[in-house]
Amino acid sequence: MTSPWAPRLLAPLSLGLTIACSPPASAPSSASAAKSSVPAEPPVTATAPAERPPDGAFSEWTKQFLTRHFAAHPDSAVALGLHEHDGELPDHSSAGLERRLGAIAGALERLDSFDRAALSPAQRVEHGVINRALRAERFRLTVQREPQRSPMFYAGALDLTPYISRAYKPAEERAAAIIKVARGAGPYLRAGAKNLDPALPRTFLDTGLLQVRGLIEFCQKDVLEAMKASGLSEARMGELAAATAEMVAALREFEGELLAREEGATDDYALGAETFVAMLRETEGLELSRERLEAIATEDLERNLATLRETAKQIDPSRSVGEVMAEVAARKPAPDEVLAVAGEQVARMRQAIVDRELVTIPTENVAEVRPSPPFMRWNFAFLDGAGPFEQTALPSFYYISPPDPAWPKQQQADYIPSSADLLFVTVHEVWPGHFLHYQHIKTQPSDVLRSFWSYTAGEGWAHYVEQMMWEAGVSSDPRDHVGQLQNALLRDARFVSALGLHTGALELDGATALFREQAFQDEANARQQAVRGTFDPMYLAYTLGKLVILKLRADVRAKWAAEGKPFTLRAFHDELLAHGAAPLPVIRASMLGDDAGPVL
Repeated sequence: MTSPWAPRLLAPLSLGLTIACSPPASAPSSASAAKSSVPAEPPVTATAPAERPPDGAFSEWTKQFLTRHFAAHPDSAVALGLHEHDGELPDHSSAGLERRLGAIAGALERLDSFDRAALSPAQRVEHGVINRALRAERFRLTVQREPQRSPMFYAGALDLTPYISRAYKPAEERAAAIIKVARGAGPYLRAGAKNLDPALPRTFLDTGLLQVRGLIEFCQKDVLEAMKASGLSEARMGELAAATAEMVAALREFEGELLAREEGATDDYALGAETFVAMLRETEGLELSRERLEAIATEDLERNLATLRETAKQIDPSRSVGEVMAEVAARKPAPDEVLAVAGEQVARMRQAIVDRELVTIPTENVAEVRPSPPFMRWNFAFLDGAGPFEQTALPSFYYISPPDPAWPKQQQADYIPSSADLLFVTVHEVWPGHFLHYQHIKTQPSDVLRSFWSYTAGEGWAHYVEQMMWEAGVSSDPRDHVGQLQNALLRDARFVSALGLHTGALELDGATALFREQAFQDEANARQQAVRGTFDPMYLAYTLGKLVILKLRADVRAKWAAEGKPFTLRAFHDELLAHGAAPLPVIRASMLGDDAGPVL
């Protein structure tokens, strides 16, 4: 799961992704596109330690920039809580995309015209955030060619979940927004179909079809049931039913366009090594070679496997790692006890943060543990938080999806994770993972930092705190350590899989075997994880972000020691989170200064 306001794949059917880490990447067939389509970038100037007054011209420009940005991305604005954009759809026609590229070029040119040395430290961070957001969007549009290569590019704007998941406005007003989206779906999808290439990568096409079919079911059933339960008037319900029927018809037409491309589907999903490296540079600001990435991924995978073997010996030296893991996996709550166990874990992890002084909790808000609504049961456990710009006090939810009662009893039992696994899911999603991060961003004074989210910063933090919490002593049970390591190995396998799939070192079968053998996933989940890697190459961000944060922590500790400043985890974490979810190189430059050195 990612930030609750990050750009999303369509939620109901997203191959186990809750809120996607980034829009799914579609790949050009040649790595040369990275050279021809991505202009050189001026170096990022680190934040100077000396304070200076903010630049009024830059502040005014950022306000204008955000207004234009959200007009171009109204679906993202709605997820953030900017409801003046309710019911709007982006212009993803060919002409609209060309205009968007022109707007990006103009914004980058204006951004580069500011003298960064004259900006305040906070403005320099904002400058870095906007620069990275623009360059990332340009990369996805021009090099990865998402509008032409990925049907999933069009799904997120049609996700109606934000309108029905919480009552930020009266039901009548939210229904009006849904009706507006539904009636605009036909022209929007027809423009998308015109943009798509005749031959699409097979995994992109298959996943796009899953999403479209999920949306059809969502519109036919869940939207109407949820809005009826909200007390919508009979007249508005009739209008809503007619509009969603129009949307279903548009989705079926789009489904037909995708089905017509099945015969010509290809296996051409790989970015290529040069483009993969360029993707990290342009979208996250990370300058790392393929060779360095491979070494980093292998080292962390081997380190976690070695630690798992040592931990298994602590539990039972007479049994194999696989046998010990099976025993740990069998220690799980009954289906009707999962919510209570998760609730106890939430309370215990929050208290551990307080007792160990690990990080400041900036508000008294809590994430309510609840069963997932039927229309949101696409993943076992995830955080669903209100956007940081919401004006109404709205709850956040830590959702746990129950097993389908129609499944056989054994399948229902297998679906429930072990208590150890669930503990570190809770750490990742709530305390001190995404929910705590969300609280810091929500109280962030900068509208820029409340508006943008970096994959490696957001998922890197949530994955980093899994290891940090174990090391801080939140449990002494080695079985819980197995749960933490199992989560780490899954993310390590994603890192290796992303590199292999997109540089030609792995094919889907090999990536599936990697998840099965190195991350201890069952066959179905292993295949699902491998397929995700073809269209979400940035899912290496969990481990990569964690490692960047760990090195930043070590370097900040050394810097503070040299300055005679005491180091504490709370002080480090608070300063890190004060930057919101800015790209990690931007945070690093802000915290360490001009001589920040390499991220890894």
